[in-house]
Amino acid sequence: MNFMNRAWLYIIRKRGKSILLFIILLVMATFVLTALALGNASKSAQRDLRQSLGGSFLIGFDYTENNPYLKVESVNGGTLMYSTQQISPELVEQIRGIEGIKECGATVEGLAAFPSLKLFTGNIPIEEEFRESSKILSTWKSEELTRFTSGQLTLTEGRHILPDDKNKGLISKDLADKNGLKIGDKIQTDKGVEIEIVGLFSPREIEGINDQVTTYDKIQNLIITDLAALVAYENGPAIQGFNELTVSVDDPQNMEEIISKVKGISGVDWKGFSFLVDNEGYEKAASSLEQLSELVSTILIVVLIVSIAILSLILTMWARTRIHETGVLLSVGISKLSILGQYIAEVLLIAVLAFSISYFSASAIAGQMGNVLQSEQAVTEVQQENGLSTGSRGEAGTDTEDQKIETPKLQVRVQFEEMGLLFLLGIGIVTVSAGISSISVMRLKPREILSKMS
Repeated sequence: MNFMNRAWLYIIRKRGKSILLFIILLVMATFVLTALALGNASKSAQRDLRQSLGGSFLIGFDYTENNPYLKVESVNGGTLMYSTQQISPELVEQIRGIEGIKECGATVEGLAAFPSLKLFTGNIPIEEEFRESSKILSTWKSEELTRFTSGQLTLTEGRHILPDDKNKGLISKDLADKNGLKIGDKIQTDKGVEIEIVGLFSPREIEGINDQVTTYDKIQNLIITDLAALVAYENGPAIQGFNELTVSVDDPQNMEEIISKVKGISGVDWKGFSFLVDNEGYEKAASSLEQLSELVSTILIVVLIVSIAILSLILTMWARTRIHETGVLLSVGISKLSILGQYIAEVLLIAVLAFSISYFSASAIAGQMGNVLQSEQAVTEVQQENGLSTGSRGEAGTDTEDQKIETPKLQVRVQFEEMGLLFLLGIGIVTVSAGISSISVMRLKPREILSKMS
């Protein structure tokens, strides 16, 4: 009779012990499986959160003495500060090609006069020479601007600015209606630079009557162009490229790796630039999920250690009561290895049944815990909405509007992946525990066993 048959007969014969061991293993398996399900749900929620929030970093001029390319000039009684090393469209394209980067909002701002345009008037008095002026925001690709990706602006007609465009522009639909302009028309600056209108945008919100804003700062007067248009208008060394680049990434966890790849681009002296990472929104929103993940990991480790300890103690106590049986088996020529295999097989047969049934008990508990955690998340989201500002510095020094962070819901359910891991861990625990419990008997010699039996 092989050891598997002996194990099965022992389980049937010792029903009391078998049922007790089944209950112990079922409880342990339920705790382990629930912890595994919570751990996977937390990781999944963190992954969804990273994908929904993303992250960004800003590359801009370093306006300190550390920048060897910084120039300071006196112009018309004022001070002009700029860097001779600027962000070229070619560099933006290289950065955009790095894996993990989602958008590149490259920008540079200027102020230009449009004598033929009727602008919306602001409520802050300005000098006569600026009353016909509006801001020009030059970009590499307008659809990747933070203003558009955040929903602050929406393209309503035409197309976006593209990297190969020259003297193309977007204006607000309000400004177009006020001046009787349409797509394909051209507007001209006071310096003779013509900009062809290729698209119209609408702002989500406009300045209120009580908002203090100048004419050239009103969102309805904003003109978005390609880089060539502003370079031609300025016609000087101060603007030959972009001065800010807002880079959005798919996964905030890869932020440092992506920044390292950007700094690894050859042919660029990064001493002239500074990097500002905006990851605060994700870090604050993800903190509760990270704490849950750490707690689950701790619980899992404790459960595993306690399971091994309890199971080893119980099996050791039972093994000492089987000295007579061990002596009989040895006396009929059965090897210690076969006897050890029988003892381990007895526990494994019960464990397989307990692990299988634990799927139902763990699913019920995991579902209840998921409901509790979702209720706690609802409270957290309200607190975040009331107290957490996720506004970040957008293109050309503009702050994007606050956005509500909604933490992904925890979907806590037992999956086949957790079941497979449970069987792997469980069989390991059972084998170790049964092996430890049998050492005290297996190391005895036949003569010692017979003396204990007498």
